[in-house]
Amino acid sequence: MICIRCNTDSTYPERKDTKTCKQCHGRFAFEPRENDPFTDMAFKKAIDAVSANGQVKWGVEHLYYELARKKRGSKAKAALFVGLLFLGLIGTPVIGEHSSLLLLPFWLVILSLCILVFKHGLAGMLPRGEFERMWDRWGVVHGKPKGVIARKLQDSKPARALEPDIGDYSFDRAVICDRARTVDLLLANNFHFENNCAVLSIGGYPQQAFETVRRMLRRNPRLEVFVLHDITQEGCRLAHRLATDPEWFKGMGIRIVDVGLRPIHAGPFKNLLLPSARPALAGEGISPEEARWLSKHMLELAVIRPEQVVKRLFRSMSQSTQAARAPTAPIAARGSQSRLPRGAAGAAAAGAAGAVVLLPTAAMAGHMSPEEQARLQKKQQAAQGGDGSSSSSSSDGFELDIDSFSADADASDGGADSFG
Repeated sequence: MICIRCNTDSTYPERKDTKTCKQCHGRFAFEPRENDPFTDMAFKKAIDAVSANGQVKWGVEHLYYELARKKRGSKAKAALFVGLLFLGLIGTPVIGEHSSLLLLPFWLVILSLCILVFKHGLAGMLPRGEFERMWDRWGVVHGKPKGVIARKLQDSKPARALEPDIGDYSFDRAVICDRARTVDLLLANNFHFENNCAVLSIGGYPQQAFETVRRMLRRNPRLEVFVLHDITQEGCRLAHRLATDPEWFKGMGIRIVDVGLRPIHAGPFKNLLLPSARPALAGEGISPEEARWLSKHMLELAVIRPEQVVKRLFRSMSQSTQAARAPTAPIAARGSQSRLPRGAAGAAAAGAAGAVVLLPTAAMAGHMSPEEQARLQKKQQAAQGGDGSSSSSSSDGFELDIDSFSADADASDGGADSFG
């Protein structure tokens, strides 16, 4: 087993008594010979993957799914495959002596078993309890990893008094999430500052600024809302709720884009699905095909590495025609409220809402190409035709973006600036 400190390979006899590296004498956190599912090096590589080699902030839930994706048993699966082939080679002459007619059924059974092994694996999900034990053990031996997101305690009272006229200002864009941990991910990676938007959860997080920011958003008739969520019944209905709830944006006629995960995105993560808690009914943003899927399964957004969540959300926002246009004139000139100023009031609002006023960057300045428009339109038409993605229409009050989180969303480009 290789030491993550000095890269020395220690054999089991060399480490079994002390559980330390033979070279640097650093302690190992895990021992595969004693039924730990991962080595220290495998655990470290998983941390490197979710953090994009230290360039992205991440949550413990992302590490769990990274390890669950690698799941123990890959070597055993290969060994079983080889064993089945060996059994076929040994069994062929034995069966052939009795009846050559049995050879074809025999090999069909062998090949079918081989396909099942590689398609479904040997075991289920990594148990949460086992992961938590390993996480705690890693912290004791190696310390808390860099970049892991730890939520600060929330106080129901505002940390400081906001400017009296803070509610007169607004943002042009907002990201609304179905869970607070997704908000944590975006804020920790400064998504709000780099994209000039507010970030909130549907449940009222961040608590200190939630109501103030929601009032600010509701006063902007040119607001764009991007909805980010898990594949759950609540998540898939979130855009519809925002469009029809009087406490949110009902009757405002603003643009709401559902960029979150839906059943059509679940393909690459079929081994990470969770069981549904209850049957799902079609309607309110969920198609009949999606309802059937959601009656059986759920999938968390955390299965996708943080760098890809951030980049794919940015992609959806940057392809928006409203985000591509020049900075908006003050809304007050049209008889409404002003955009955020750069003075003290603007700074207070930005701090409260997780946003800052920035001019659109070059990366956000281009419209979708005709090829991209045609590709997205084709996917949306296919979705409306019943492939399980969505059946949203103009009457639903929101748009569906199924392209940004496409089938390669589990890929990584190592934290590079360009979208991977």
